[in-house]
Amino acid sequence: MKSERSEVIDLLKAFACVLIVWHHLAIYGPMSEVVSVWAPSFIDFLFEHGLLAVQVFLVVGGYLNAKYWTRALTQAEFNWVASLWARYQRLVIPLLVALSLTVAVTALVRPYFDHVSLSDRPSPVQVLAHILLLQDVMYLEAFSAGVWYVAIDFQLFAMALICAGVAHHWQQRSGKGSVIRKALGFWTLLTLGSIFFWNLNPLGEIWGTYFFYAYGLGLCVGCWRHSGFKINHRTLGLGILILGALAMVYQPRIRLLVAIAIAALLSFYEATDCRPIQALKIQWIQKLSNASYAIFLIHFGVSLCVSALVFNDGPANIPMNALGMLCSFGLSVWIGQWIHLHVENQEPSWQRLLQWVAIFVTTCTAVMWFT
Repeated sequence: MKSERSEVIDLLKAFACVLIVWHHLAIYGPMSEVVSVWAPSFIDFLFEHGLLAVQVFLVVGGYLNAKYWTRALTQAEFNWVASLWARYQRLVIPLLVALSLTVAVTALVRPYFDHVSLSDRPSPVQVLAHILLLQDVMYLEAFSAGVWYVAIDFQLFAMALICAGVAHHWQQRSGKGSVIRKALGFWTLLTLGSIFFWNLNPLGEIWGTYFFYAYGLGLCVGCWRHSGFKINHRTLGLGILILGALAMVYQPRIRLLVAIAIAALLSFYEATDCRPIQALKIQWIQKLSNASYAIFLIHFGVSLCVSALVFNDGPANIPMNALGMLCSFGLSVWIGQWIHLHVENQEPSWQRLLQWVAIFVTTCTAVMWFT
């Protein structure tokens, strides 16, 4: 019997959250530069492979969104504009909270912590671009690590949602076939296009089409049960593995390999009807999973603050820098959980969005005027 909550999804989100935070701790020194003398292999692994956590988030994100759309598509009306607006609010409100803190921290530590990880003083165009999630397509510097992912997530959601809207309109007009199959067909075409074309161009990283291969795999697995195809999820998983093998022969990419592995895992999990796995029912994993987005958003600002303190008190002290990295992670989890409970978990609205836009703009304006 299908569980109310997926322990596998919780584990994947929690793992990806931890990995991406430590990846950024390794990239944005100087603490990791000092610790690498003591643990070079560990820091190198985080530096080289930590970003693969993004593939986990993308596949899982597509999978979860498909679960929602399979219900919404069967309704008489499909309001894609309202869905897109709701998604924007859910992404941007916690982002503005994190960016407000990061911009303020950057300005406060700049006189005592001269490092390349600090962004330049904000400009009005940058502020507006961050609010609209356009900083990368406008080739502007981001105020925090990971902001690009939020923009890509919104693009992917919009692309998939438009496909769902077209499928729903087509179904309403024709009255024949399955609306889920129609949406699945569009998503599959975009996924294949990303695997064999868009994802091969590194210059396309600012667009959702580059990442649709992972997101689309999650979409396909998530809606397969409701598509009406007689092929079961085990066969679907094998098909995904074969597709991955062909794609790897065409152009080897470790990020694609990870996405294929996660999608296949979810397929085999679906084949068991997502039965509860008691060994994975661990409260701290669930909490980490729930707050993973907020932790992802806030960890860079926290890391800047801790890095500045450690840099001034013990710049070459290996134990102190290692402790600083641990403290950065622990504080990020703690503050991220607070943001999840008191900001992200609240129902989004115009009023709350405008409130945090005002706070963000005020913070950036104060930094522009007084620093």
